[in-house]
Amino acid sequence: MNGMARFWDRRAEEDAFFFVDNRMQYRRPDLECFWAEGERDLDRLLGAVGVSVDPGNRVLEIGCGVGRLTRVLSARARSVQALDVSERMLALAREHNPELANVEWVLGDGSTLADVESDSVDACVSHVVFQHIPDPAITLSYVVEIGRVLRPAGWAAFQISNDRAVHDGGSRIVAAKGRLLAAVGLGPRGQRDPRWRGSMVELDDLRAAARKSSMRIERIVGEGTQFCCVLVRSVDSATP
Repeated sequence: MNGMARFWDRRAEEDAFFFVDNRMQYRRPDLECFWAEGERDLDRLLGAVGVSVDPGNRVLEIGCGVGRLTRVLSARARSVQALDVSERMLALAREHNPELANVEWVLGDGSTLADVESDSVDACVSHVVFQHIPDPAITLSYVVEIGRVLRPAGWAAFQISNDRAVHDGGSRIVAAKGRLLAAVGLGPRGQRDPRWRGSMVELDDLRAAARKSSMRIERIVGEGTQFCCVLVRSVDSATP
């Protein structure tokens, strides 16, 4: 798992809301804004690739964190399986979303969707998750697994980074300042860690992973950027 569960457990204990959405003020989150931005981010992702969640859909969310998007998906779908590698994030998700009766919180293993049945979901969503994975091979493994769990009429909308510069470590001066602030408790820890910096995905590799699992990439928006949005669909249900 490349230590991802341990890393994200520590981030959840430090400041879960900031590490789920680092537009929040560190250790002083505006929770009303946090939850509202979740709905806006979901709508931006789905709108970019041209899909929507239907009331009868069974939805899988990969990387649910504390349930920022899960809360919105739950209101729109028949049911949601919300998966994360961090037990601590999932505990906070349950604590902050006790009313979500149609949500199953699932602890993932960090590279597969082993606890999700084959051909069991109509839609899959993942937002600002894959970009933090330290090895693109793990992201591609998830893509193959998405093809396994989607029903024939299913689709997946997710965001990847397609910009190598985002993951190269950045300015040494900025990094040194960040380490100093973290050391005295005034700034977030783990910013230099590969499990935060993540990795980019080559689109040719993404296409190969989709083909391997009988899916077709229908739309890519934002190629070459950190916020590259992708729509894939089962080949059986894709239009020619």
